[in-house]
Amino acid sequence: GLPRGCVAIREAVIFVSAASTSTSSKPPTTIQHKQINTQHKMAKTFDINNYDDVFDFKFKYKEDMRDPIEQRRLVLDGLFVDKILLLLPDVKRRMISPYPQNTSSVLTSHPASKVYPPKLNKDPRDLHKTIVDSKAAAHTKLSLLYYLLLDLDSTSPTSNRADTFADKAFMPERYRIFMTGLWYMDRLDFSTALENLTHPSLIPTFQEEILETLVKHSPGEDMSLALAYYHTVQPVLSEAAIDVLFTAIVRTSVTEAFYFLRGQPSPQSEAMFEKFLSIVIHEPLGTNSAIRGTELINLPFSAEEEQKFEDYLISGAGKRVQRSRDFVMMRRIAMGRFSEALNVNAEGGKAVGGLNWERLQGGIKDGLGGRGDLSKLRS
Repeated sequence: GLPRGCVAIREAVIFVSAASTSTSSKPPTTIQHKQINTQHKMAKTFDINNYDDVFDFKFKYKEDMRDPIEQRRLVLDGLFVDKILLLLPDVKRRMISPYPQNTSSVLTSHPASKVYPPKLNKDPRDLHKTIVDSKAAAHTKLSLLYYLLLDLDSTSPTSNRADTFADKAFMPERYRIFMTGLWYMDRLDFSTALENLTHPSLIPTFQEEILETLVKHSPGEDMSLALAYYHTVQPVLSEAAIDVLFTAIVRTSVTEAFYFLRGQPSPQSEAMFEKFLSIVIHEPLGTNSAIRGTELINLPFSAEEEQKFEDYLISGAGKRVQRSRDFVMMRRIAMGRFSEALNVNAEGGKAVGGLNWERLQGGIKDGLGGRGDLSKLRS
């Protein structure tokens, strides 16, 4: 080996060379640090709590956007988004507190107007803060922010910020579908709303409210959308909600109401059957009542339903209706029970075109002769 002095000299030379090299070029640690910073900026985490991450653009609720929202809120007696907002404790307190007496517009008289939409020509910054600072579940916050971005998308046919937000925030697909459905309900576009609200992935939410809205606001008493929602989703409804739906169906279609009735549990179906008959027989005289009456007497009643029909009209609450005997007579004739039709008390019936039930019974009696009841010949 080398003498100790030579070893010391060699180590000194190596140290000086290393020091010289490090001072003649950029420190490697500095280069690595810059690279890490650059990567950090490129992979910045999306944060829904940061307003600029969610609304990375100028967006204000102008008058032409605010007023229609408030008008639809009055039409619906509250928007569906209001129900989501009420899940936020702070919002609930603000919405249930008394509204100022000196409000200048009926459009802003609804309690929810204090929260949504934001004030005129204001951005949704305050509402964003209220949402993200609340103790609500994460999916509730995402849903509300997604709804606000749908408002923005409606102002431009090319805007797709709601879905961009949902992708960045990893918002589950079913919440996007559900909130899109509610957004269209709030815009009174019920057909498009149902394209979303009948999706099989959805968890049952606001089903009664959705159904009641469809019934109440169906155009021209057309229950097709309400029935489509009911049959597709098969919601669990309260008796009150079923009654609202059933009444609407009866007024729209006798046959549809009859089959709806048959699908109900026995305890409810009996009362509903009487209500069904009551609505039809109490309708004002006219072409429509004649068509619906004919539809009623030709329904395929079971033996039990047949008995209920006659009991209601002959001895039940329906007997007080002047036309109750007419329905019994027409039903018996329609079913070929001619001998039984002769047993209906037809005295005092009003003549139409020179013909009343008493004369018609006489014609039936003459026609039958001794042949008896045609219904018996069929069996």
